Amino acid sequence: MKDLYTVDSRMVVQKIIKGFSMFSIFTTILGKYSEDSQAIVFLSLVAVLLLGNDFIRGKFQNQSKVLWYVSFIVANILAGFLLFKVYCIGSQIYIIILLVEIIVSTKKIPMYVLCLHFAIFTVSLIADHTTLKDILSSYLIIIAIVYLFRNVLIEKARTQELNQELLIANTTLQEYSDKIQELTISKERTRIAQELHDSLGHYLIALNMNLEYASTIVDVEPGKAKLALNKSHELTKECIIDLRKTVALLAEDQSSKKLLQSLHEIFDNFLETNKIQFELNMDVDIEYVDSDIKNCIYKTVQESITNGIKHGEATHFSIEIHKLSDQISVLIHNNGAACTEIIKSKGIQGMEKRITALGGTVDFCSSISSGFRVEASIPKIFC
Repeated sequence: MKDLYTVDSRMVVQKIIKGFSMFSIFTTILGKYSEDSQAIVFLSLVAVLLLGNDFIRGKFQNQSKVLWYVSFIVANILAGFLLFKVYCIGSQIYIIILLVEIIVSTKKIPMYVLCLHFAIFTVSLIADHTTLKDILSSYLIIIAIVYLFRNVLIEKARTQELNQELLIANTTLQEYSDKIQELTISKERTRIAQELHDSLGHYLIALNMNLEYASTIVDVEPGKAKLALNKSHELTKECIIDLRKTVALLAEDQSSKKLLQSLHEIFDNFLETNKIQFELNMDVDIEYVDSDIKNCIYKTVQESITNGIKHGEATHFSIEIHKLSDQISVLIHNNGAACTEIIKSKGIQGMEKRITALGGTVDFCSSISSGFRVEASIPKIFC
């Protein structure tokens, strides 16, 4: 908390009161010692020194606490002397202002300075034949009023600081909220883009193969061509349905189905082409793992088939999904063309993100003799 006495408005009021007090002191000096020019000069000099000391003390306020206290003690001595020699309303107000200054302008009230002020105040008034009882009662009343005033100022300063801290906190919170909103929007965009790539990409590859197959055999075997066209029509409908689900952010559309059923639906998309063969070996217990894991397995198989057909022209897929002691093992192998350098496309990046998000790992490998392999392991979580 800043020193309470440094508030500009309060210092202006204090200067006005000190000016009135000094005017009263000089007036009293001239009236009381009109026949003693030496006393007038001496007491006027003391008053000027008091004013000069107060001016200098204002400069020490934020520079040197030691010099400030020395100046304040000198001010008390000079004000006490004027109170004794020039007893008037001005000298009384001036010494009370010093009391206000020491109580209000410091964070911790220095008791030795306060005791010195009380001693000077008491001695000056006793010398003017004021009883100790009257001095104590008036001093206690004054100090109580000033102390209450100090507490009011402290609470006001604390309220201002708390309001400032609250304003800063609200600003920071708003900045965090904006950043979270941006990250959420970016994450949702990435998620939707990944779903569009995986789902629609798979359907379009299957649709393209069925249409190519139908165009090849339409003159030779029109019956099979018609079946392929019917399948293409079904794929188109499924593609539209899946697109609607993706736009509606229903990324977990496979969780309500059995994983085995969902995988066979993928295989059926290529059934009419007579070009792609699938082998699936899956443990029954896989159906009882967490839906997020099943959805991840489904998307991994779907994207592996799509990539294998699109980039490797694979015609055979072997899929192994097994439950081990502490993890789910997924192995997808195809006989497609080998690649010397695996470039992680959006589909492969999507597989990695899904699997690593579940605490798993995935590896991709390819060679001339073994085609392309996707090996993944996911920590086991049962529903």
